[in-house]
Amino acid sequence: MPELPEVETIVRELRTKISNEVFSEFEPIWPGSFVVEDGLNLKKNQIRDISRKGKFILFQLDKCYLLIHLRMTGQLIVRNSLPDNKKHLRLIFKFESGRYLLFFDLRKFGRVYHTTHPETVLQYTGIDALSKDFDLTYFRELVKGKKTFVKSFLLDQKNIAGFGNIYVDESLFRARIHPETKLLELSTKRIENLYYESRKVLIEAIDRMGTTISDYKTTGGGLGSNQNYLKVYQRQGLPCFDCSTTIVKSKVGGRGTHHCPNCQIK
Repeated sequence: MPELPEVETIVRELRTKISNEVFSEFEPIWPGSFVVEDGLNLKKNQIRDISRKGKFILFQLDKCYLLIHLRMTGQLIVRNSLPDNKKHLRLIFKFESGRYLLFFDLRKFGRVYHTTHPETVLQYTGIDALSKDFDLTYFRELVKGKKTFVKSFLLDQKNIAGFGNIYVDESLFRARIHPETKLLELSTKRIENLYYESRKVLIEAIDRMGTTISDYKTTGGGLGSNQNYLKVYQRQGLPCFDCSTTIVKSKVGGRGTHHCPNCQIK
């Protein structure tokens, strides 16, 4: 699933490619991917701004919004013409310029919401992990007294929006915290360390245009490179880069989890 760095990469590319474009036609090849309020029409709407909250992409139009969540396998591709191979193509957006924004989705979990009330779609989305308002003081108050496992807490989008399995595992390794540690067991210093290391992990991944493990692609069909720098994620059975102990994979809160048993002592 695309996480914050992948979505941020897509948003930055979309800003340079389709800002100010005007929608002319829309074809829902698989209507289940598109959720629209009654009475709304995309035609003649201009893209005024493109932003992000957590894993949601937000298009601000003239009088309404498009909110896009890629979920597991969603992809947004910008092209000057329609592709010959339309396999897994779910939605076609055409602009007055003649260009296209195409929504591909192998597993059909992704959604595009056309709405005048974006806050309704985002009502269960917490503070963005790279928001200027998400400072260390905010993080300390957020985790204070919680009995939840640190991994489960970070994955919950109602708490902090943007983290997924890849970047939680990498952040916990950097901070030397076992994923099954309860938040209330963390010292003030370790909470501070987790805050700063997790931000570094996200920012570095953005600089590398995200992590391509399976389905993630940029809007031009390119790949990220952060997968070449992962320390623990999907490295089970391999030696830790820092201590040579074998990386293990386990289940935490029902999610596959990677950690080093020596660097991240339970």
